[in-house]
Amino acid sequence: MLCAALACGSLVAQGPKVDEAALRAHLAFLADDVLEGRGTGQRGGELAVRYLETQLQVLGLQPVHGTSYRQTVRLSGLRLDATASSLRFEGPKEALAPALGADLVMGAAAAETTLAVDAPLVFVGHGITAADGSRDDYKGLDVRNRILVMLVGDRKGGPPMPLCCEPENLYGRWTYKFEEARRRGAGGVLLVHTDASAGYGWAVVRNGWVQERFQREGSGQAGAMQGWITEAMATRLFALAGQDYRALAVGADAASFRPVVLPIQARGRLTTSVRRLEQWNVAGILPGTDPALKKELVIYSAHWDHFGKGADGAIYSGAVDNASGCAAVLALAQALVHQPLKRSVMVFFPCAEEQGLLGSSAYVAAPLWPLARTVLNINLESLNVIGPTRDIGLLGSNDPKLRALCARAAAAADLVITPAKADPAGLCFRSDHFPFMKAGVPALSPGFSLDGGWDYLGDKAAAQAKAADFLNHYHRPTDRYDPAWNLAGLMQQVRFALELGRLAANAR
Repeated sequence: MLCAALACGSLVAQGPKVDEAALRAHLAFLADDVLEGRGTGQRGGELAVRYLETQLQVLGLQPVHGTSYRQTVRLSGLRLDATASSLRFEGPKEALAPALGADLVMGAAAAETTLAVDAPLVFVGHGITAADGSRDDYKGLDVRNRILVMLVGDRKGGPPMPLCCEPENLYGRWTYKFEEARRRGAGGVLLVHTDASAGYGWAVVRNGWVQERFQREGSGQAGAMQGWITEAMATRLFALAGQDYRALAVGADAASFRPVVLPIQARGRLTTSVRRLEQWNVAGILPGTDPALKKELVIYSAHWDHFGKGADGAIYSGAVDNASGCAAVLALAQALVHQPLKRSVMVFFPCAEEQGLLGSSAYVAAPLWPLARTVLNINLESLNVIGPTRDIGLLGSNDPKLRALCARAAAAADLVITPAKADPAGLCFRSDHFPFMKAGVPALSPGFSLDGGWDYLGDKAAAQAKAADFLNHYHRPTDRYDPAWNLAGLMQQVRFALELGRLAANAR
């Protein structure tokens, strides 16, 4: 299919057009305080779902379940009771009690209301066991019922860092580290945070963990804890064990690294309020026009959730992340309704992306359309509100035929593909295209704003400064819609996505 698409001429000038005014209206509403930050399990999230399904109904898209545009996703919600929870580290000579929020965030790894912690610590470096056997930070150590202290990110020294979306980048993700610890039966994980290795500041971590956290129902690890500590706290913790944190952290980059048992016992208690709830992916179908090809599917997706209303009443509006993507997908759907494609198109809004790609993972586990007949997922995430560019970044599948198709779509939108670069923060694995990609479906998140490095038109330095400043608002209440935003760059991304989907959906 991709080979055939490459032979197709671009018909952008004759193709469907995206209405910028409608896109901006969707963006302004979805980021408005009336939706209270579109929080998972919160009233604002329910309002967002109702708005999205109403828009799909107005556009005339077919519902995915009889008369419903919803796919149910069952979750467990966990909220730590900080007043009834504590953790203490006892060393050979003294003890250390980190301050919740300032030094440490933590939570139960499963939906259980009480968890007693009494386990020794071991430093396992980056906590990586490479599938190809090139790296094993555990070196055969039995870590059952131990709490593992790990570095976030991947190693910084040695061979060059892998390029974007290469498998090694996955090993730096916190999700991988928790999963590997679970596979080994560890009693818990404490990740050491730095801005550089995580790709965001401590405030982002703290804000995410002091609120209610979610997991797919039944997916947790009973009897285990999870959490993060600051680098300053790690330095004090390792000193308690008579170790030099910085020296051990540098040594962890080497493939020869061996785990370091710390003579420290973690003792404490976690008290958690637990609830079970339903959330929803929202989806609608625009049937294809070709009698045979309509059985195959192109998906346009964008997660609808953000962090909602915090315990302090602050609203995390999530304007860029990800009201921008939702607005773009709605505008794309409006354009495609007027000129349907040969293959069918699904407009898909997954839930709980901010909780670990839960909605998209649930979809892949129980797809609404056979994955074998899904030819492409184009996921729109945190789009460009800075200004027009010469290029567009791509996160996702590296298949040469798909990348050539992307180059064709980029040319049609007067763009070029941003050259591949290292991805130490694992951006490729932090958006909803990844569960599709993992399941073997070609999938991309084009123009993800945290990708950075765009070749902006006009005053490049000023534009890049604005783009960098987004990290000061990422996952914070200040990610708010500004009517003065220049959406020219966002419209470039939308035109690229429209053309890429058109080429993929119309190819013979």
